[in-house]
Amino acid sequence: MELDKAYDPKSAEEHHYKRWEESGFFAPEINTDPEAKPYSIVIPPPNVTGSLHMGHALQHTIMDSLIRWKRMLGYRTLWLPGTDHAGISVQRKVVEQLKKDEHKKPTDIGREEFIKRAWAWKEQYGNTITEQMRREGASVDWSRHRFTMDESLSLAVRNVFCTLYDEGWIYRGLRIVNWCPKDRTVLSDLEVKEETKKDGKLTYLKYPVMDSDQTITVATTRPETMLGDTAVAVNGSDKRYKDLVGKTILLPLTNREIPIIADEYVDAEFGTGAVKITPAHDPNDYLVGERHGLEQLLVMNLDGTMNAAAGAEFDGMDRFAAREKVVAMFDELGLLEKVDDYEITLPVCERCKTVVEPILSEQWFVKMDEMRDMALDLMKTEGSPHFSPRVPHEKVYTNWLENLKDWTISRQLWWGHQIPAWYDAEGNVFVARTEEEAVAKSGGKDLTQDNDVLDTWFSSGLWAFSTFGWNGDVTETDDLNAFLPTDVLVTGRDIMFLWVSRMMMLTKKFVDKTAFNDCVITGTVLGKDGKPMSKSRNNGVDPIEMFDKFGVDATRIYLASIATGADIRWNDVGVETYRNFANKIWNATRFCLMNAEGAAVDHKSLESLLQQAKEPPEGGTPSASLADRWIVSRLNRTALDVNAALGKYEFHSAVSLLYHFFWDDFCDWYIELVKDEITSWGVEEERSGGEQNLAAKVRILTVLEIALRMLHPFMPYLTEELWQKLPGTSNALHHAAYAGADATIMLASFPPGDERAIDARAEAEMSAVIELIKKVRNIRAEMNISTAIRFTVHVAADAAFQDVFRANEAQILKLAKAAELVIGDELDVPRASAKAVTNDARLAVPLEGLIDFDGERTRLANQIAKLTEEKTRLDGQLLNANFVDRAPAEKVTELRDRSTELESQIATLNNNLEALD
Repeated sequence: MELDKAYDPKSAEEHHYKRWEESGFFAPEINTDPEAKPYSIVIPPPNVTGSLHMGHALQHTIMDSLIRWKRMLGYRTLWLPGTDHAGISVQRKVVEQLKKDEHKKPTDIGREEFIKRAWAWKEQYGNTITEQMRREGASVDWSRHRFTMDESLSLAVRNVFCTLYDEGWIYRGLRIVNWCPKDRTVLSDLEVKEETKKDGKLTYLKYPVMDSDQTITVATTRPETMLGDTAVAVNGSDKRYKDLVGKTILLPLTNREIPIIADEYVDAEFGTGAVKITPAHDPNDYLVGERHGLEQLLVMNLDGTMNAAAGAEFDGMDRFAAREKVVAMFDELGLLEKVDDYEITLPVCERCKTVVEPILSEQWFVKMDEMRDMALDLMKTEGSPHFSPRVPHEKVYTNWLENLKDWTISRQLWWGHQIPAWYDAEGNVFVARTEEEAVAKSGGKDLTQDNDVLDTWFSSGLWAFSTFGWNGDVTETDDLNAFLPTDVLVTGRDIMFLWVSRMMMLTKKFVDKTAFNDCVITGTVLGKDGKPMSKSRNNGVDPIEMFDKFGVDATRIYLASIATGADIRWNDVGVETYRNFANKIWNATRFCLMNAEGAAVDHKSLESLLQQAKEPPEGGTPSASLADRWIVSRLNRTALDVNAALGKYEFHSAVSLLYHFFWDDFCDWYIELVKDEITSWGVEEERSGGEQNLAAKVRILTVLEIALRMLHPFMPYLTEELWQKLPGTSNALHHAAYAGADATIMLASFPPGDERAIDARAEAEMSAVIELIKKVRNIRAEMNISTAIRFTVHVAADAAFQDVFRANEAQILKLAKAAELVIGDELDVPRASAKAVTNDARLAVPLEGLIDFDGERTRLANQIAKLTEEKTRLDGQLLNANFVDRAPAEKVTELRDRSTELESQIATLNNNLEALD
């Protein structure tokens, strides 16, 4: 069978995924072994508003590689997909659509109609990412797809909320919360990001002390909040203010009287040592106010404007405009001491980037004390979850748990899980699973349901078990028993607290199991400029564009190659490298198939080869060729090492092993070493019926088939396309658990590797041969000798390696394009010879008659001068401390590496120049 000259990734991607999905290969039921061990992963549910980004692509590649690997090992695998309802994001989309199409606000159409519109939007646009997942080859079981607002998952949310409320773990209270004026909802601490601004201002305001001519100065970055001050606090040990404690201030612009209080919270050494206290607009001030019984005066509306409590002059004014006006009015009154430039850290909404306002608000909270203790106990007693990389994530996770605050779970939205709490006319609350149950609890009163919805992360926190059928009414299912705990969670460090910790807590609370055993934390895929990808920076990289340009497989394996847990800078060149890798494998397979007449994959051929290697005839020399013994050893060593790397979540190591086996061992060396044996059909082959030629074809096809199986988890489309074309592949190569399924590489047994097949002697001998050939090629290139010229190569080595070189002389001469090999104990060559050293030999090529000595001296001298000039310039930059301090670290490293490379090149050229004397 002959392959097309070039690999067409799109054709393979379209054809194979459809077949895999329709054949049910992704479902655990494809495994018919009743004793098969389960292996499960639940996907971190992407938002229905989203499309595939590079973070998704990285994590999906890792998850799919693991699930395909385990499936091929015979595990009953389940990778469960799903999407999140993304409360704020979907609501914003529907609000924008409503405004654009109908010039209406949500209140114009009402909650019920708005939710209908949200569902319609979800149905129309929410499947984008699932279709993109199909494109990337994700072998998820689509029949088990879940959505966080599915009926069963919604029931689970209500049951969990009611149980936690009944047990006193959920409460409603007045607290300082993070408020987003744009989205008009509360945010958890984890949904607030900090941004540093260098152009901030620190404003010093003087407050007059009543019945005196004294003033007390406070400093603030938010002057507008002084309209809500209800005290000024000082440290009781601060002698400067000792006599002022207990006195009263007439608060400017308000004509309200507020006390001067003493509290340990105040640091006497910081600023003026006096702090304005605004209990309704600052979390620390709120605590001070609680201790001193201060009034909690809210002076802002939910849209970020000032309210009537701020005073008539400020009512309805934007908070930032009010800030400017407060400063101006203090200045007019002579009460503005100074305004300093000040670098400030602003809290911003992670979604819309609006500056978040701390305000006093009544919200629903989850008490985290017992939850925290459960998660800490799992970590301390069971080491669960096991983080990879362990450092620093385990410590960061534990430290965060130890300092956990209560979780704000209510959100002022319409799209989401509406809080199952109802109120009567007097404000009494009735928490229940249904309205009917709430009415019964109230004694038949007219009730109104709470307008708020639950934090998206509340329902996501149940994902590990609600997706397997648990909903509170149903507490046991086959999937729950088989697949929980899941084996590994693959996620980013940005949601380690938002999601990882909460899944661990809630799963333990309601199912008494750990949510997952291992947790792989991925790094962030940065833009080409080394900064986080964002629309504002215009440095994003679209995975779909990479799929179109380089192919899905090339993108996937590149992502796996950089999956070290550290942040990584995107590099198109890296993907292009793996596209070339795919083409290399395609062309190698094409060569094998073009010369495969009469041959087929036969694993017994390698077993026979192994037997010959282990039982050599008398005299000690194995009948199998060195090349064959070497490739079988390298194949099995690679299989053993790839399995070990995947078991430790070292995806980059697994990819490196596979890359070097395919590119170096198989394509560059083994094919070249056995090419004549495969393609020859001379007199001897005619006499013997071509048995030797056929056996060589069978061996190379079999090695290729096994190697393709190893590569499959990372490059599923290419490997399926090629595997199906190999003669001799069928479902007979499947793992026994899939014996009855249609033939596919994804159900073939993953090569485990065989320790018995490791032949250290063969590897050492072949390494010596390869290094010798490489050194000869280097001499040819460095001395500018035409490949058409065949020359004599002198080799000195010990007796053992002399035998190796003699036994493989034909191969060495062919691949080094040499005419003769002179092998001995010492080198006996003219002075004008190019020399090189390997670990096992010394070699030399006499240059007389091969080159123009004068011309070559001139060429080498010019090249040395050119490289020396470049190195001098680079070293000058690196010696410039100002340049090193100010240049990007990557640039400095690049220059240092180049300087080291130049030093090596110059040394080689000088050695070559000396050889011409």
